[in-house]
Amino acid sequence: MKQKLLHVYFQVFWFLAKKYIKKQKPFVIWVTGSIGKTSCRMIISELLKQQLPEKIIATSSKNFNGELGLSLSVLWISDYEPHFLSVIKTLIKAFCTSFFWEKKYDIIFLEYGIDHIWEMDFLLSIVTPEIGIVTKIDKVHSSQFESKEVIASEKYKLLQSSKEVSFLNMDDEFSKIYEKTIVSDKIFYTTSWEEKEQKTDIQWREYTLEKKDGVVTSSFQLVSHHKQNLKITSNLIGQENIWYISVWLCIADILYRKYYNKSLFSLIWEELYLNFTLQYSRFSCFPGIKNSILVDSSYNAAPESMKKVLENFFLLSQKIYPDYEMILCLWEMRELWEYTKAEHEKLAHFLKEKSGNIFIVWESMQKYFLPLVPQAKHFKNSKILWQFLQEKLQTEDKKYILLFKGSQNTIFMEEALKYILLDKNDVLKICRQEGFWIEKKKNFFDK
Repeated sequence: MKQKLLHVYFQVFWFLAKKYIKKQKPFVIWVTGSIGKTSCRMIISELLKQQLPEKIIATSSKNFNGELGLSLSVLWISDYEPHFLSVIKTLIKAFCTSFFWEKKYDIIFLEYGIDHIWEMDFLLSIVTPEIGIVTKIDKVHSSQFESKEVIASEKYKLLQSSKEVSFLNMDDEFSKIYEKTIVSDKIFYTTSWEEKEQKTDIQWREYTLEKKDGVVTSSFQLVSHHKQNLKITSNLIGQENIWYISVWLCIADILYRKYYNKSLFSLIWEELYLNFTLQYSRFSCFPGIKNSILVDSSYNAAPESMKKVLENFFLLSQKIYPDYEMILCLWEMRELWEYTKAEHEKLAHFLKEKSGNIFIVWESMQKYFLPLVPQAKHFKNSKILWQFLQEKLQTEDKKYILLFKGSQNTIFMEEALKYILLDKNDVLKICRQEGFWIEKKKNFFDK
């Protein structure tokens, strides 16, 4: 009965969102994939707002991306919580937006997150994009999709439906397979630092990390036939994020041609500083107690994102904090189904020769990771870990840089971080601190 009511509820929002799109006809950009789709969406949408200030650009502030979430994003609703009063208020607001309110935005950037077969078809039935982006495919949600190949077949439906331009990640093993099935114009990008034969004319060189006035920034050089020696500096850390900036440049150029009948590259640039509103718990740095540095990437984790974050952390530690001892706080990777053992063992082999402290949480890490990395220390939950870390940092006369990677439902790795923040106001800058989540965590840890 509950599932039937939920289905009806989704269908009502589907109808309202579909009606709104048909009535207002915004320009639609979409992203899907397994790795970095939220970072891609937020980086590009924020830069588009800076570059096109006279256009209203919408994107979800709450990462709504599924069967209900996409409809909420289209209707520009972000204050939804799963309880009765919120459900009624949200429904009323959705009706008002769809039937009575005037156009709220010119461009919308949507994120398509799916966790079962045919969900992409449902999302595409609401709206199909002018521009579609697929990030790298990984093994997350494998229990619902059976295999990585099935995940890819569902995700690439987005690009097969894109009307104008499709962006394919050259690092994804499936991009070449599905390239021939895509009828829109195709642009390839990459999220790795390896030299590749590129189909776009944008390339990057000289990636560096710097620290100035207490703020860590990354810098890199843009090389293209449009512009030479364009230096870009930003507060984003992580090489993969640079390539989303390259996608932004391409999309912004498309929109410039659409709205102004000229190329974005006709602007005169020598150097750009891009200041981003950082997404919560996606490689943010905070000062911790006893002069420690806390790197928060606790939002979620899949095998590819785990590896990328670790590589970024090692680079940050080496270049900016070479005299700090590393501590890795890692959770298990979930929803991998038949890949669970292999992926945790692969992570263990990647880290077994690394020096420093490795602290792990939950069952799969204990079962598959710990036997291969016996020097690691296992904790039953993140609350026990933060108590241990608090005592360790307060009693030892060393400087530490700590990484917190991954969290989901009954792991809550952010709880191991929040109690060792130097500035308690920084709690508001980490994930899952809303009332709904606080209550859920309290119930979990009380058990």
